Amino acid sequence: MKFMRLIPQSLFAGLVLCLASGCSTLIPVKPTPLNGGQLLPQHVALVLDQEFSNYVHKMVLLGGSDNYPMGVALQDYARNVATSSFQRMEVASSEEQAAALAADDLILIPKVVKSDNSLSKFIPFVPPKLTMTLVVEWTAKYRATHNTLWLKTITVTDTDVAHHKARLFQQLFDDLSQKTYRAIQDASELRANPH
Repeated sequence: MKFMRLIPQSLFAGLVLCLASGCSTLIPVKPTPLNGGQLLPQHVALVLDQEFSNYVHKMVLLGGSDNYPMGVALQDYARNVATSSFQRMEVASSEEQAAALAADDLILIPKVVKSDNSLSKFIPFVPPKLTMTLVVEWTAKYRATHNTLWLKTITVTDTDVAHHKARLFQQLFDDLSQKTYRAIQDASELRANPH
């Protein structure tokens, strides 16, 4: 009987140790199919800088924290939205590199403004719910002048059972992709050809 009590205690101790030490957990996210709109006429240089590409969400739960590298999912999301929205897309690692691409009309810059999470209150025999929020700002600038043409902040919030983090991250990026794609499709500033 004593042995049976040691199993949950050992599991809990391992979880607390992992959370307290700031483990890093990569969660795979599949790109979201985007359709229903039209390809806009511009050629864009998509800036995926170090800050965006290496973004890590720090999830604070149970008195500790766990790091979730989101850079790969964010890059896939940005590429997916850009290729589904514009005639042509090239990737640049900085705004300066994007400005040097003379064949492009616009520089498109995604930036994570905020990522946050919260856990529902403990209720016996009810799995806790995890809520996540992700805020991404998109800026479109004329390549030649660097003047801002379009600025939009996209906010998504999703909730799921706490032990289904992979499903929650997928829902979050599905919603983020759809909202961003729709915002680009609806932006009258981006519908005009800049030539």
